Amino acid sequence: MSSNNELYKEITKTSYQSTAKEFAKNVSDLAPVASIEKFIKLLPSQSKILDVGCGSGRDAKIFTAAGVDVLGIDFSSNLIEIAKVHAPLANFKLMDIETIDSPSASFDGVWAACSLGHIPKNKIASVLKKINMILKDDGFFYLALKKGSGEILEKDNRYVGDHQKFWAFYEENELQHHLKNAGFKILDFKLVEKNSDYQTHPAFRVFCQKIYMRAS
Repeated sequence: MSSNNELYKEITKTSYQSTAKEFAKNVSDLAPVASIEKFIKLLPSQSKILDVGCGSGRDAKIFTAAGVDVLGIDFSSNLIEIAKVHAPLANFKLMDIETIDSPSASFDGVWAACSLGHIPKNKIASVLKKINMILKDDGFFYLALKKGSGEILEKDNRYVGDHQKFWAFYEENELQHHLKNAGFKILDFKLVEKNSDYQTHPAFRVFCQKIYMRAS
């Protein structure tokens, strides 16, 4: 599996590049508004967040409308261009989640709505630790991941044509273990059932906080 990580990433990226406009339309009404509002309430005033795997800018638009400073990153250049139009108050950058390039303690919050599901399981620990590092002390982290077991490269039947995506799935104990090992305190952990035909699996929605190790 590990030798195919880069191949799987390129296949997934190609899928998003090819279906960017259709994807943006399909997810436009699926923003987790209640979770976004809850996350905003956790953040300090004049906060800055990183939207990891920002896609079409759907969530970034809601955050910026509430006065949050947003940097959105995604590995699909076509989605980044859509996001720039859709959420003009946010900033966007073409960037791979696995190689996030931001200084330590740069953000008050990190938002990752299902995007980390495209990360191979043997890399999720290092990605979570990087997210912890770029958060300010006591910063907040939201992530949503599909419930299940294992990982797979499979055809995305929601689109016409041979579009494939790599997905990693998590069970509750497994995900909690990764988060705690990466230095996060879990504030709220909830399983959300599918409420749209576009959604393929139930998903865990998790609110976390970076554990600030104060000097004794």
